[in-house]
Amino acid sequence: MCRLRFDPFRNRFARDIRNSLSRSFLKSLDEKDTSHFQRCGAEYLQQHLETVYEIYITKRLEKYEEAFTAIKEGDLRTVLPQAGILWDLELYYEMHELLEPWWKEAEGDRRRALQGLIRAAGMKIHSENNNNKAAASMGAKALADLLEYGGELESFDRLETVLADLEQTHSSFHDTIKGN
Repeated sequence: MCRLRFDPFRNRFARDIRNSLSRSFLKSLDEKDTSHFQRCGAEYLQQHLETVYEIYITKRLEKYEEAFTAIKEGDLRTVLPQAGILWDLELYYEMHELLEPWWKEAEGDRRRALQGLIRAAGMKIHSENNNNKAAASMGAKALADLLEYGGELESFDRLETVLADLEQTHSSFHDTIKGN
């Protein structure tokens, strides 16, 4: 018996759910209105989907509520502090999507630092989906970027946490590859 799992890399429907939920969450953050992600999630849940999709959606909506509340209560109006909340809540895809427009507009060392954060989130996304080779590659690049350019992220107070996570994950992947 093949057990269905939520895999946005190999399953188009899972990818569509992840992407539309993320867009609605970012719109909610931008407009300071939770109704966007609540409505998006409710529309999916009304379809009586397979359990794996319902679980993903329900958990994501819970994390979105938690992130939205933390950002609102902390009066976090800029992207980097918001990204820190998303990292803490393991909303790595949303963090990636939040940072990407800022990365596209940035220049020089700041651009490289933002790219490092995006890659760190990408490493976690790949790791969650057992894409270990991609995760290892992305993690190594993120670690290099953040070690060199992390000073450009003055309002991102999770840098040490992200660096420690990158180093631990990089070491874990290295040990796994070495053991094979």
